[in-house]
Amino acid sequence: MNIAVIGIGSVGGTLARKLSAKGHNILLGAKDPNSSEAAGKAKQIPNATIHSVKEAVAKSEVILLATPWNVTEDVVKSIANLSKGKVLIDCTNPLKPDLSGLELGHSTSGAEKVQMWAPQALVYKAFNTTGANIMADPSLESRKSMMFFCGNDQERRSIVHQIVVDVGFEVIDAGPLSTARLLEPMALLWILSAYNFGLGREFAFGILHKEKGGKS
Repeated sequence: MNIAVIGIGSVGGTLARKLSAKGHNILLGAKDPNSSEAAGKAKQIPNATIHSVKEAVAKSEVILLATPWNVTEDVVKSIANLSKGKVLIDCTNPLKPDLSGLELGHSTSGAEKVQMWAPQALVYKAFNTTGANIMADPSLESRKSMMFFCGNDQERRSIVHQIVVDVGFEVIDAGPLSTARLLEPMALLWILSAYNFGLGREFAFGILHKEKGGKS
């Protein structure tokens, strides 16, 4: 599958490497595709090529959006027409610059804003509730950490599900895109737990299942 990765920082770069290892063709979208920095990142990822943001989106079936929140609106609006009918996985979080909270929430979400800015894209939320270090290796204590995804589109859920599996997570389908109103605060909880509450970055959220026939 051709996957455009827009925003090739720690999250975008990690997802690109993991999905490349599963045989996907990765199209890295860069503000300046001719820069030495962009070329260097492309060389680090097998099956990856560097393009302008618009070219990467035009040539892909799936778009991974991993931009800083303060540039997300401009980026999404610039690719809105090109993303028509395509799966757009929003990995962003509407964080305040000092990470003290979210720019918005409760009655809407960053993902719903992305859908508003690109109304004909098939927007899903995923890869936002943990750090890039966990995405690089989602297995902790001999089991997989979990990743929720949500979106309104019903026809392509299996595509998003498989992409999350390919990265290495246990997958939880969390229903409509409005569930992002819960997932984005969950991301803030991970950040605060890592940096303010003493857990550090080497932890992840998981799902524990009671064994059948076990005591309640």
